[in-house]
Amino acid sequence: MLPIEPSVFQNMIGIKKEELIEEDQPGFVFATPTGTISSKKLIEHIEFDRASHLNFNQQQAQWLEQAKFTLQKKIELTANKDLILVGSLPFDHRDLPEISIAEAKNTFVNERIDHSTQSFLDDQVQATLIPAQEEYIAGVVKLVELMRSSPLEKAVLARAIDLKTQHKINIIDLFYQLLASNPDGYTFALAQNPKQSGWFMGASPELLVAKQNEYLFSHPVAGTLARHSDPTLDHQQAEKLLASQKDQHEHAVVIEAIADQLSPLCKTLNIPKSPSLIKTEAVWHLATKIQGTLKDPEQHIFDVVSILHPTPAVCGQPAPMARQLISELEPFNRNLFAGTMGWCDARGNGAWAVNVRCGRIFDHYARLYAGAGIVEASQPNSELSETIVKFKTMLNALGLDSQHLNHGE
Repeated sequence: MLPIEPSVFQNMIGIKKEELIEEDQPGFVFATPTGTISSKKLIEHIEFDRASHLNFNQQQAQWLEQAKFTLQKKIELTANKDLILVGSLPFDHRDLPEISIAEAKNTFVNERIDHSTQSFLDDQVQATLIPAQEEYIAGVVKLVELMRSSPLEKAVLARAIDLKTQHKINIIDLFYQLLASNPDGYTFALAQNPKQSGWFMGASPELLVAKQNEYLFSHPVAGTLARHSDPTLDHQQAEKLLASQKDQHEHAVVIEAIADQLSPLCKTLNIPKSPSLIKTEAVWHLATKIQGTLKDPEQHIFDVVSILHPTPAVCGQPAPMARQLISELEPFNRNLFAGTMGWCDARGNGAWAVNVRCGRIFDHYARLYAGAGIVEASQPNSELSETIVKFKTMLNALGLDSQHLNHGE
């Protein structure tokens, strides 16, 4: 996380855990390894529209300009320079952004947190997989075949799990479970109208972009392998991922695209030649830390977000072709999944994470998401297994075992 300049963020404020999130009140939390930006004062939800004549890039750019303009007008009206924008962009323009103007603060929880898992019983949860595994495998096969005969280099194919529980899901406990499992990543929660649409929350390992004045940071993630409970076997899994030509290629596609997009904006751009390993509780990833210096320090972070989002790590390459195939093959709208969540101030500084390992939570219902990056060397059953492993971040936080869910039709 970058240093934060607005005065409202200069001092960290200690709070009780219940003060960070109130289940039935609008709110935003964006927790990073070095600080947590939070707000329960979402002053204005920005109303966005779709323009049918605009393509994805044009529509996203229009939305971001609208958000910047609305924040500036609110600051002029209230004389409060510490107002910021918080929220999320969707994966594509079939869905609308959820971005608000907020009074926010830099917070930390000053009490001991109980990280014991929730006491849901597996037989009290009904789970529906979307699509079923046979349909998902068929989608992977189709993408691999297309890669052999078209310019398609990569596409990310996702699945969803719909959960219905007998017990109401405790939003506060779930957030802190996710936070405990993701100390080195970006844990987020957003609700503009929790009584109507619940909370969107997750624990992402991936930073889309952060900006502080002239400095840019990005931490793309692509290439995944499940972890093992045995330390020796877990180490072998990490080495196996590093040696995987398929995963190295998948990662390279992402890094090359991001480098091409950032290079025109930066006077310096530092990209390591090889990815490094990072780990979550469930998986190993290949990741690359990118740092750059902007030619124009006044450039707004939304200009960079608009160029980068969605990256090949959640969409594919070339992006328009991958996005079209995703819409054809996935039997659900991604909504905020594979979108980007974060905040920015009026000066254009801020940080935005990639919305993965996440879901929409509402009372007794949850929809969880997970995807796998498909390249020509992909094996369908391996990609299916990767989605199951990625679901574990949210399932574990809910206290659920994926092996014993009561699956519906």
